[in-house]
Amino acid sequence: MKKMQLLGLLFTAMMTYAQSTTENYIQSKTCLSGDCSKKTETITYFDGLGRPKQIVNVKATTTGKDLVTPIIYDGFGRQVKDILPVPANTLNSAIHTGIINESTVNSYYGVTNAYTEKEIENSPLDRVKQVAQPGDPWKMAGGHTQKLKYEVNLGTEVKKFITNTTTATDNKTVSSVSIVPGSEFYAAGILYKNTVTDEDGTPVIQFQNGRGETVLVRRTDGTQNIDTYYVYNEYGQKAFVIPALAVKKIEQNNNVVTTDILNSLCYQYRYDGLNRQVEKRLPGRDDWESVVYDAADRPILTQDVNLKNKGQWLLTKYDAFGRVAYTGLISGGSRADLQAQINNLVISETPTAVGFSKNGIVVYYTNTLFTNFQTLLSVNYYDSYPRDTKEFPPAKILDQYVVNEDKALNGGANTQGLPTASYVKNIEDDNWTKTYFYYNTKGGKVAEKSWNHLGGYTKKEFKLDFSGAVDESYTYHKKGSADAEVVIKERFVYDDQKRLLKLYHKVNSLTEELLVENTYNDLGQLTNKKTGNTTGTPLQSIDQTYNIRGWITKVNDPANLNGKLFAYELKYHNPVYSEVSTGKYNGNIAEIDWSSADNGTFRRYNYQYDGLERLKNGIYSEPNAALPKNNYFNESLTYDVNGNIQSLKRNRLLQNFGAEQIDDLTYTYTGNRVNTVSDATSNYAGYPASVSTAIPYDGNGNMITHEDRGMLQIDYNYLNLPNYIKFNKLYNTHDFETYNVNTKYLYNAAGAKLRKVYTYGTGRGQTEAVSKTDYLDGFQYTDDILSFVPTAEGYYDFVKNLYIYNYTDQVGNIRLAYYKDASGNLKIDRTNHYYPFGLEFGGDFNINGTLTPSYRYSMQGQENQIDTKWSSYRWRNYDAGMARFFNVDPLAEQYHTWSTYAFSGNRVVDAVELEGLEPDDFRFRMYMKSKGGIQARAEEEHGKANSEAFMAVIKTVTPTEELYTIATGRDLDGNPADKTMAWKLLALNLVPQAKVEVKTAAAVLKAEAKAEAKAAAKAEAKAESKALSEIPKPPKGKGSVPPGERDKKRVWTKNERAKMLDNQNGLCPQCRQKKTVEEVDAHHIKRHADGGPTDMSNGAAVCKPCHKELHR
Repeated sequence: MKKMQLLGLLFTAMMTYAQSTTENYIQSKTCLSGDCSKKTETITYFDGLGRPKQIVNVKATTTGKDLVTPIIYDGFGRQVKDILPVPANTLNSAIHTGIINESTVNSYYGVTNAYTEKEIENSPLDRVKQVAQPGDPWKMAGGHTQKLKYEVNLGTEVKKFITNTTTATDNKTVSSVSIVPGSEFYAAGILYKNTVTDEDGTPVIQFQNGRGETVLVRRTDGTQNIDTYYVYNEYGQKAFVIPALAVKKIEQNNNVVTTDILNSLCYQYRYDGLNRQVEKRLPGRDDWESVVYDAADRPILTQDVNLKNKGQWLLTKYDAFGRVAYTGLISGGSRADLQAQINNLVISETPTAVGFSKNGIVVYYTNTLFTNFQTLLSVNYYDSYPRDTKEFPPAKILDQYVVNEDKALNGGANTQGLPTASYVKNIEDDNWTKTYFYYNTKGGKVAEKSWNHLGGYTKKEFKLDFSGAVDESYTYHKKGSADAEVVIKERFVYDDQKRLLKLYHKVNSLTEELLVENTYNDLGQLTNKKTGNTTGTPLQSIDQTYNIRGWITKVNDPANLNGKLFAYELKYHNPVYSEVSTGKYNGNIAEIDWSSADNGTFRRYNYQYDGLERLKNGIYSEPNAALPKNNYFNESLTYDVNGNIQSLKRNRLLQNFGAEQIDDLTYTYTGNRVNTVSDATSNYAGYPASVSTAIPYDGNGNMITHEDRGMLQIDYNYLNLPNYIKFNKLYNTHDFETYNVNTKYLYNAAGAKLRKVYTYGTGRGQTEAVSKTDYLDGFQYTDDILSFVPTAEGYYDFVKNLYIYNYTDQVGNIRLAYYKDASGNLKIDRTNHYYPFGLEFGGDFNINGTLTPSYRYSMQGQENQIDTKWSSYRWRNYDAGMARFFNVDPLAEQYHTWSTYAFSGNRVVDAVELEGLEPDDFRFRMYMKSKGGIQARAEEEHGKANSEAFMAVIKTVTPTEELYTIATGRDLDGNPADKTMAWKLLALNLVPQAKVEVKTAAAVLKAEAKAEAKAAAKAEAKAESKALSEIPKPPKGKGSVPPGERDKKRVWTKNERAKMLDNQNGLCPQCRQKKTVEEVDAHHIKRHADGGPTDMSNGAAVCKPCHKELHR
């Protein structure tokens, strides 16, 4: 991609340039074709003070109009209104004068406030007090704005946790934490208190100390505070995170912090002398996890609890540029011993022509330290290709020149700095997947070839256009060396702004299928897509509408299907059953309607939430039925302050009866681990009726049996993924023809599931049978027969030679599958309806009667397991019946507010669980996707992203904490992060890459900030130590001031002694040791007999031994 920027004031009009010659401007072009006939172009015009006054995205709309954003200022030069862009007839880059203003924009959007408006306080600080988002329901005077307050803490508002830190013999900090009696709270005015209240009146309060460290984040569930405390040790290092449930238990324990509370509920951290985190303990884990670093501060060895119990470490070795060269498992001793071995070493392995052998392959790197591999797991190559490969780059791929490591052959271009190959071992055996990457002369990836563990391959080739977008892709696949090759071709058609218009798909030599044809409005929002349109008559024409905030409101019309197979409508602030659901102005969903063509029933869910947006009730109705509010499929939950489910009630429709309760669950816990789930009903539907069988866990917090589901044994690999499950053959599955025996899984070291082998009993004779499923680069096999491969709109079934299309809802649940039969008729394959937490109304994935029973993907597009009833996300498995995960979240440290086992933060209506790791707000994904690249690219390229307007837009569509962090360029502790690249990645809808980018930048800045804070703390401590240590011994004698002229004698109270001690950070000024108020005396710095005052300005809290020494 080539980018040209022109900056300046043009004094001479030329026919070849249409920019306004009387204006200051910056012009930016991004060429999308070699001759730049296709391009994105933006002009930012400036006023006489150098302020932007109009942004013109030239011919950026689908109809060739300009997308114009006017910028206005108040009398103080502040941009208090951020006006939305509006399409206008193109002026070929010239400024739009007179016709584009606030009034015309309001008229276009049909509202009185097509802008984000800020109320700014009347002070030199210009701090924002209130933000009103676009649209009449959110206008400034409407009462549904975001409000910001800036205060300081009150005297009894924030608990004061203090630490006592020592250095252990293995050179790590060991901190204890406590609340000192008499000093339970921070004194008034010590902390900054910043409150952000959303459009529904729900506040989030953050308290920070003078060093900018977050001390407390306070939320509310509507009835009580939900507090998360961050505790720093004497060196400014975060030593503890104390979540809400731990805070409650500490309060119930008379403010005493016990070891049990810390270990079961809190996050604990230890550091070495170089400020590196060397140990941590997470809630739900049974012991400390460790890290060993080399002299370049790179983590070389890591060990979780399960690895510790086996005496193993996960080893990561790097090349000279800090890139991961290879990984493996080794045996080893203690962290201290291993750290001592490499304290002064930078461990970098060098590519070599000889290499070493391990686990069936040759590794072409040196192996200089920690050579005793038990298991090699992965190898990565860069710059050049492995010596033993036969997959060296061809000269061309799809008529594109391909580079190799030799500059001389490629006009100066080569593979230097690029990954060339990746070898990943199967965890459970010694087979490998070997993947090779190939690039064009611009460094764009044009192919990758992956040899699988069965001897087959998947090769993908990409034909890239000038901008790097894929025009065509070819996939060549073989399961094994003896199998026939499958060829899949995809063809992409874009408009001039690189919005996807058409996507074609072809299997082998069959007729090419037009999977989808997209239509966009002038704002770049996807408004219609036609699926299955090969013959000119699409199978479905799917309409989408949005509100002014960019939130999707309808997919088709559930009240009038009009030939559509499925439709749903989302209502935010405007539910029809307003007596059931309160309107939500913060973007959450109050009500959803849907209907499908299989029976035409018009269905509705109303949602009720607590102050943390956790779902409390999903209330089902059928508005057009004789009994509308029938409660057939209600689901209701209660939570503790950590978000652990305390109770769950669930109904179903019983024919000829009505609503029947199938679940009345009660949960018991130790920390966040569920101990038992009991069902007061005797109904096996939903969660099986149980006798509250205890659920045990391993050291990493993984559930190792679940007898309520008939699972007697669950084993895990080092990635905490289940690889063996043994079932109770006598367990009643309520399918009297089958019973479960065992299931074995095979994964590679990247966490990809490769195979499932399920053994089950069949028939009354109890004959055992085996079903095998292979997962190979998206191709799925059942008992060695190729079943299907996913497509952009569903999947292709190889057995039936048929394209199946899926309707999905806002969180990715597959709601209806359809296809065209041999006669060209539109057919429904299956229909799914879901409770809010993902259990299907039918209970068994509604596969009966489907043409493709091997396709068991359903809730949020995840595979449902026939044996365990799990929905399998990549990193964790979810039980919709009990509505939670049963493994600790690998990203738990980013989400302290909720339980480490919670599903999607209990925000199941508006968030998608990403690979079992974290919730992803659906509005954000749809916002970025619907823009089709226009507005997002405009914001990316030309400064809009640097304005508060874009930050406000992102926040409105991204209420989840982490994505807002990325968009606002601040890390989770509030530290600023370099957001430029993150924004660009967001604009391209590359959310995972954006997360990596912002976290990397944030980590660097955070480390710098911590280093500065540490230096400041040391300087402060040194000054304080000097000041405090200069308390002189009082002189002897009667004194220099006559008794009558002295202050009146008085004895300092215990509270005064406590305040002195607090001002001294809990330290005795003489011996510098931590003391309690009971261990100190009040000392006059200047002797009373010499005229010293008796107020606290002349006082110091000195420990009793030091006090005696002063007066000795």
